Amino acid sequence: MQTMKAMLIREFGPPSVLKLEDVPVPEPAPGEALIKHDMIGVNFAETLMRRGLYHRGGPFKFPSKLGLEAAGRVAKLGKDVSLPDIREGSRVAAVYRKPSAYAQYGTLPADQLVPLPEDLPLEVAAAFPVQGMTAYYMLHEMHRMQPGETVLIHAVAGGVGLLATQMAKHLGARVIGTTSSMEKARLARKFGADEIINYAEQDWVREARRLTDGAGVNLILDSVGQATFDGGLKALADFGHLILFGSASGIVEHMVPQSLMRGSHTVSGFWLHSVRERPDLIRPTAEAVLKLYSEGKLEFVIDEVFPFADAAKAHEKLENRRSSGKLLLKL
Repeated sequence: MQTMKAMLIREFGPPSVLKLEDVPVPEPAPGEALIKHDMIGVNFAETLMRRGLYHRGGPFKFPSKLGLEAAGRVAKLGKDVSLPDIREGSRVAAVYRKPSAYAQYGTLPADQLVPLPEDLPLEVAAAFPVQGMTAYYMLHEMHRMQPGETVLIHAVAGGVGLLATQMAKHLGARVIGTTSSMEKARLARKFGADEIINYAEQDWVREARRLTDGAGVNLILDSVGQATFDGGLKALADFGHLILFGSASGIVEHMVPQSLMRGSHTVSGFWLHSVRERPDLIRPTAEAVLKLYSEGKLEFVIDEVFPFADAAKAHEKLENRRSSGKLLLKL
């Protein structure tokens, strides 16, 4: 039996619960492909899963892998795979339905794979799927940002925040970002943010209103959740839209729908799982993100690349808010 290295958790807890173990290499089922990972993306959602705080992924069975995305090559095809651009040796990005990317190999339906050009840098190949497609889908499909609109992006110096900032600017929008440090503010401005609100020192709702001459913002991208949701409704312009796509501060437990009536507001939620489960959506969305990159309209900020064995260090840096941009694990 062939074995591989995988990062497992056998209980919920701090980064130290991540343990490198030997496990069997999975066998691709009919319609699936076995992918040999070269680099793995690290996402904040995975720190929540590790702590038992991720409310959308269902119950965990221990031992369990983490990891939603990886870049590598097709090592083996299961039966009934007949996609012309997915063959053994094909370079691909893998976006997993069930967390399993923290390993040397992984299996998933072949029609969920994204073929990659050979000249795409490995760091970009591993960094773009989750954060790039999340930013793209919210701005181009969930809201369809228009020139002249104003978007407020929480955690603007994070992976999604920096990508959403660049995309919004190319769509002709004004970007207001929230962050908690001067260093992160400078980085966000470098990538196009027009205004920065330091929420550690300022009332961000009042500032958002001031910066829009009292009108409010047209769109809010909220990955924070509990700490920012109520304030977001107060910061929206009439007919404004708030997209909730994370819960870094906790779950929004209650909302009164009638509270949306006064400003004719829209609140929606986005989860990339809805895209990655549909082959008709995942490829076009991924290809659109890569097209922006190839045209020089999108830059991926790689904060640090950790050895795979140091996944716990990557988690510690991410959840302690010491990163800007993307963290990766290299096999």
